[in-house]
Amino acid sequence: MYKVPSKHKKMITQELKRFMPLIHNLQAKGKSSSEDDARILLNDILSYVLGYDKYNELKTEMREKNSRYDYVVKLMEGPNSKKKDKFDFVIEAKAAHIELNQHHIDQTMSYCLTKGMDFFMLTNAVKWRLYMVKRSKKEPTANLIHEVDFGTNNSPESLAEEFYLFSKASYLNNDWKSVSEQVKATKVEDVVAVILSDKVIKLVTKELSTLSGLKISEDMVKEIIENQIVKSSVDTVNKKLLKKINEKPAKKSKAPKSSDTSKSNSSDECDSTEGEGATILQLPVTNTSESTVAKDQDNPEGSSTGEEKKAA
Repeated sequence: MYKVPSKHKKMITQELKRFMPLIHNLQAKGKSSSEDDARILLNDILSYVLGYDKYNELKTEMREKNSRYDYVVKLMEGPNSKKKDKFDFVIEAKAAHIELNQHHIDQTMSYCLTKGMDFFMLTNAVKWRLYMVKRSKKEPTANLIHEVDFGTNNSPESLAEEFYLFSKASYLNNDWKSVSEQVKATKVEDVVAVILSDKVIKLVTKELSTLSGLKISEDMVKEIIENQIVKSSVDTVNKKLLKKINEKPAKKSKAPKSSDTSKSNSSDECDSTEGEGATILQLPVTNTSESTVAKDQDNPEGSSTGEEKKAA
């Protein structure tokens, strides 16, 4: 989905070895830790690990009307650097013991919609989430496109690749948009629709029949996939997409045989009379009466030949 440059992976890995013990210590404090404690740590993580200039690019405690936002990011380079009132994204911070929830998502998304921003981060220093805002007059949404959890036992090396996406370099490289498009294209309901499509069912059935040497029923395979493999996701299947996948493509006309020149000429003449708007003209090869009628109309002189053939 995105490529992590080796120099960035090396740098992030080194810094995480220094900061991960601090993150775990903050997590261990539980409810005794505060949001301010998290933000002290976040300032350094954003700067040393993710590459943001904490003095010039991170605007903290930004207030507007009745709302306060922990970090509003305005990069010194990139698409919005020369736009005075345009910001890049928002970072909302919570205390380490606070579970990130829908209220936090909706609150931050609302600000992004007001300021015309497409992305925001939500973090409690332990868990990091990246969202893309989907604008809609009816129901705007915030779609999760990436997350990292430092509460796991994963190594700094493996976490470095995952954490890179939150970096300044990744944002400027347009990785966020690329990943969001990948996430959109692989929604659970769409993947389920493809798995349940006739094409996939037939392919699986054919492979199972070949391997077992038995004639396997497509209905049996479909039932297994629905009830045992994707049972938890069948309710969210994209039925519209499934219908589209299962639609049979228009049949193409068969190429005329070289030996049957009369039928070939007849087909060419009929194609020309239909005009460019015609998609496919299909003449049944086995229906000699229809072919003869077409010949008689286009080539009156050749009609006797058709009758002689018929008599024969």
